[in-house]
Amino acid sequence: FLIASALNAVLGQRIARRLCPTCKEEYVPDEAVLADMKQVVGSLWPSEKPMVLYKGKGIVNGVACETCGGSGYVGRLGVFELYPITDAISELTLTRAPMSEIEKQAISEGMITMKQDGYLKALEAVTTIEEVLRVAQD
Repeated sequence: FLIASALNAVLGQRIARRLCPTCKEEYVPDEAVLADMKQVVGSLWPSEKPMVLYKGKGIVNGVACETCGGSGYVGRLGVFELYPITDAISELTLTRAPMSEIEKQAISEGMITMKQDGYLKALEAVTTIEEVLRVAQD
C-alpha cells in the first residue's frame, strides 16, 4: 500500500558508450538486425529516415583515432525507460501483480522501453546497436 501510494514514477537507466564523432562510419545492417529493430521499436520507427547505422572504426587515415584512442567510443550517454504510476499501475501494484503484467500495462499506456530508447539512439547515430544490446538486452 505504501509503495503504491508514494510512487509517482519509475525510472530505469543504463549507461552506454557514445559513438566517436571523428571516426564513426556508416554501414547497412543485416536484414535480421533490421527486422528485430522494427519489431522492437514498433510505431516509433522513423519511416522517413534511410536505414543506415554507424559504428566506431577507431582508425582515421590509417592511424588510431586521437579523439577516442582507437576504441570507436568517446563519452557516455543514458539509455532510459520511464513510466508514471497511473491508477491502473497503482492497482496492479496493490494486488501484487507480476512485474510482467505491470510492464505490459505501462507499455500499453505509452512507456518507451530501455531497448526501444537505445535503438532510437542508434538510429540517431549516437551509439551502436552492439552497445544497446550490451546494456539494455531484456
